[in-house]
Amino acid sequence: MRKIVAFVAVAATLATSTACDSFGQAMTAHKDVLARAGGHELSVDKAASLFSLNPRIPPQPDVVNAIANLWIDYTLLATAVAKDSTLNAVNLDPIVEPYIEQEIVWRLRDRVIKVDTALDDARLRTLFEQQGTGVTVKARHVLLRLPGDATPAQRDSVTKLAQSVRDRARAGGDFAALAKQYSQEPGAQQSGGDLGYFGKGQMVAPFEQAAFALKVGEVSDVVETPFGLHIIKVEDRKLPDFNSMKTTFREEAKNRLIQEAEQNYVKALTDTMNIVVEAGAYEVVRELARKPTTEVSGRAARRKLVEYKGGDVTAGEYTRFLQRLQPQQRTMIVSQSDDNLKQLLEGLARNEILVAEAARQKLEVPKTQIDSVRTEIRKQLRNAIAEAQLVNVTPQTGENMDQAIQRRVWALLEGNVRGDRPVIPLGPISYSLREQYGAQVFERAVTETVQKVEQARAQNPAAPQPGFPGQQPPPAGQEQPVRPQPAPTPRPSTTNQ
Repeated sequence: MRKIVAFVAVAATLATSTACDSFGQAMTAHKDVLARAGGHELSVDKAASLFSLNPRIPPQPDVVNAIANLWIDYTLLATAVAKDSTLNAVNLDPIVEPYIEQEIVWRLRDRVIKVDTALDDARLRTLFEQQGTGVTVKARHVLLRLPGDATPAQRDSVTKLAQSVRDRARAGGDFAALAKQYSQEPGAQQSGGDLGYFGKGQMVAPFEQAAFALKVGEVSDVVETPFGLHIIKVEDRKLPDFNSMKTTFREEAKNRLIQEAEQNYVKALTDTMNIVVEAGAYEVVRELARKPTTEVSGRAARRKLVEYKGGDVTAGEYTRFLQRLQPQQRTMIVSQSDDNLKQLLEGLARNEILVAEAARQKLEVPKTQIDSVRTEIRKQLRNAIAEAQLVNVTPQTGENMDQAIQRRVWALLEGNVRGDRPVIPLGPISYSLREQYGAQVFERAVTETVQKVEQARAQNPAAPQPGFPGQQPPPAGQEQPVRPQPAPTPRPSTTNQ
């Protein structure tokens, strides 16, 4: 039975043009070839020659990879158009599937989230005083530091001290004096823990939530943040004029109530699923984000990154998720902490659970709606092809069709490198074409290309041209989606909670 998940499908093994009959052939098969795509080859020498068109482009591996991947995209796109100008054979699932999954989750949300958003002025004013934009509070706090590697005994000792300080403050003790005596924040002995006035978004989330929930004069319970344990006392609260903000805040409050209901639903649905991130998953997540065009197939694609009751998120599914992201989002993943990656992976698992629940409730997207999305995607893809001048490729005298395709692709790539023609990024469509026609960049040839460019520039140094655009292709695998995005008007969704 087909597994129902939010990020379905394992990347297929990329095809190779020839089989190697021996180990010796395998070691030499890629000599002088930087990339292959759909039966075409990009040589090291030809790729290196591009760098002479723009002395501002550095001879670095990521730039060579970027050029090789652009060549692959253009070659495969031109090949697909030459075979069928309607593009009906191009697999659009990488773009359509996320739309379908998101749409059925919206439908699930509309079915299960029922919130009373009728707010009278009295309730609205109470919420405004707690949550309203522009509200600031003046507070003091006592900070007791708790090492990240604290033993249970250490944690218990610090917690008991914090509870003791809280009880003394609630009993009427001088809070400033308690802060001077116990707080481990630098300067607390002079300030008495005074934080002055602050608004929303200025403090870490647990601290902010506790502080803004307090009335003037109240002392919080013990609050834990990455800095340690806090006891907070609010001494004053400043509010903008309620009547002038009432209409705007009413909409904010309604949206917040809906978001809270969504979060509560997702929590109730997923908390019993025992979501567990597998050992070694973070390294895999970073490496695949670093090189999203990496071939992931077979056992590697089936490797579990997250497991939960009744399902899992595999490396193949995660790769497909990566291919839908913007380049800057993939770049951010590489530098994230383990804690943030844990949240990301758990979020992917929750997405799968939500999609499975929507399927269980027999929620579907009408075929006419899906067909409409496919039509719009093809329209925009054809616009991108026209912009790239990859339509109506016709062989010149003495050329065959493959040679004509490469001539047109090369003209486009030269324009990209010079900076006088925009890059035509394909986003997820690029990966569909690679699966369909086969493509590969050879890492050993990347190094050789860099060396050839460095040698050529050392022999014929050229100063950068003042005012030259020098538009540089994006780093390898950092393609942008086809412009503009074909997705429908965004709606709020529980999948982002």
